[in-house]
Amino acid sequence: MDGPLWSVPVAGDWAEQYRSTHGPETLLAGTTFFGNTQPRGLVSDHNRMTEIIRHSIEDEDARNAKRQSARKHEPHDAAATLAWWPAVALTESPGSLFPVSALRTTLIEAVLGGLADDVERARKWGKEEPSLGDVRTDVVKLLDWYIERTPDHTAGLFGEILLIARTRLDLPAQKVAGLLRRSLHLDSAMSGETIDALLEMALPPSAKSPRGC
Repeated sequence: MDGPLWSVPVAGDWAEQYRSTHGPETLLAGTTFFGNTQPRGLVSDHNRMTEIIRHSIEDEDARNAKRQSARKHEPHDAAATLAWWPAVALTESPGSLFPVSALRTTLIEAVLGGLADDVERARKWGKEEPSLGDVRTDVVKLLDWYIERTPDHTAGLFGEILLIARTRLDLPAQKVAGLLRRSLHLDSAMSGETIDALLEMALPPSAKSPRGC
């Protein structure tokens, strides 16, 4: 007996939602010193902090031969262990000054602010459609930082930008998505292949084509 007709679209929606969340998470994953999988931004922060702490420990051990001998028998790398929770804290609360959710809000408003300027400029000059300028380089760098540390939030971030741009500025999702793609290709530290794969997973179906603005 066939299942209910609504099961197919519901399953499709679930699959799309799962892919948009877990796809970026898998794409931007890295392996930690301890062998587990984490966002590659967190892995990068941990590796960097581990090196800083390791050098500090080595300098201290060089001044204390007894301590240096004792460390040879430690089962784990002390520097990596000590660096882990500071790295996690940096991801969850950058610089311990503000929550990562505040960075998300700032990024959304920064992108929308540029779009609003483009729309206002088009109105001023009597153009029917605005030409969208690239997202500022420093904003793209912050997007990189956010996405690489919270890849599972990428779809939500892009979706909110597209939704507000549509409701507040009457800009089509495809046009704004094209701008995001172009700006990331220009200034992101991620490879072009990674950017395209990420956008394919994280953008809603209505924004995936065409690619240009």
